[in-house]
Amino acid sequence: MKETGRLLSSVLVLLTCATSALAQDEAGPTTGPGGDTQINMLPGPTTTNTTTTQSGPGPGEVDSHLPSSSQSLTDVNSSRDRFDLNRSDPAAASARGNKDGQYVIGDSGVPSAHSVRRGDTLWGLSGQYFKNPYAWPRLWSYNPQIQNPHWIYPGDRVRLRVEETGFRQRAVPEKTVFLRNYGWVDDIGKYKRGEVVGSPDDQMYLTFWDDVYVELESDEKIELGQELTVFRELRTMRGREADDAGDLVQVVATLRVDRYNPKTHLARAQITESLDSVERGDFVGNIKRKFLIVPPVKNDKYIEARILTALYPHQFFGQHQVVFLDRGAKHGIKPGNRFIAVRRGDRWVESLPGAGASADDKAMTEDDRDAVFSELRTDGPDEKYPNETFAEIRVLATRDKSSIAIVTEAGFEIERDTILVMKKGY
Repeated sequence: MKETGRLLSSVLVLLTCATSALAQDEAGPTTGPGGDTQINMLPGPTTTNTTTTQSGPGPGEVDSHLPSSSQSLTDVNSSRDRFDLNRSDPAAASARGNKDGQYVIGDSGVPSAHSVRRGDTLWGLSGQYFKNPYAWPRLWSYNPQIQNPHWIYPGDRVRLRVEETGFRQRAVPEKTVFLRNYGWVDDIGKYKRGEVVGSPDDQMYLTFWDDVYVELESDEKIELGQELTVFRELRTMRGREADDAGDLVQVVATLRVDRYNPKTHLARAQITESLDSVERGDFVGNIKRKFLIVPPVKNDKYIEARILTALYPHQFFGQHQVVFLDRGAKHGIKPGNRFIAVRRGDRWVESLPGAGASADDKAMTEDDRDAVFSELRTDGPDEKYPNETFAEIRVLATRDKSSIAIVTEAGFEIERDTILVMKKGY
């Protein structure tokens, strides 16, 4: 009985120690009496009550999760009703309004005007305000007082947007072409007023900001600061008639006269614009260069034309290339007229003569025999095929017997002998 009592006492002591260790483990590990024993007790499971609540959209949040172009224009709870017309262009405005009012063009964030500082250009301002430097013709259209878009001066006021109510209207008609004239086909003697004879610079080819000496004709009146155009004759062109169509003239550069001696008729000038290198012997004339802004116009008559030449001796022409036509003002052509390129035939069949003897053979892959071929028919009735339109050309400027034009659309390459047709109407 005494030993049984001792055993019960030992069990009670162990239970008491375990209870004490559990209480201490809530605050961290417990060290035994000798200081070298550590007891870690795992905590029991805990229960957490989580309350979830739902709430509807607040004011202005009815369609805030949608992109701006899909949000409502008449949400009365929103303080910023809008519809982005062109999110990629900060200059594009947004339509705003309320449920009882009309939609108006809101503030685009672009100031109404810009004061020109030294170094500013229309190209740079378009990139700064419109994030697209190629939009400079649009900026120029807002400022008709700027005669030459290459020259704006400190202190000038450049309008950046058109103030108006309602959706913005186009400043120029759709599909208008912008191109600065850089050549023509005509008698070169009409425009020759001098010649580049030298330069103070030690180089053969002269370019932007170089100085040149120009010998002018005795009867030519020159003023300081006057601009002259440098051009050269490439070759003499002959039209389909017996008479000459004229000389193919290439515009090379623009000069500004800085000094002039009326006794020797010699001027010193600086090259302010260079389209190509200037050489001694190039001609100089008092020609006012300008940008050709040509919208499409109605064709008044039916005219056929051919490509006469181009500044570069290409045989084929494509989209955005400039060409010269063998028809001009005396034939009834005016700027803005449109020619279409037409042809008749089977393009693939026409390419066979240079493609090899077996180009029109078809392998009979479904035949069990080896190397069985059939010959495709290539003698279709070309004379019955309809005329197909594959390109469009816009006239930019006219001379008496020739025109300068640009290829605005092209599905295939255009050859020099391609038939160009101007039909009545648009």
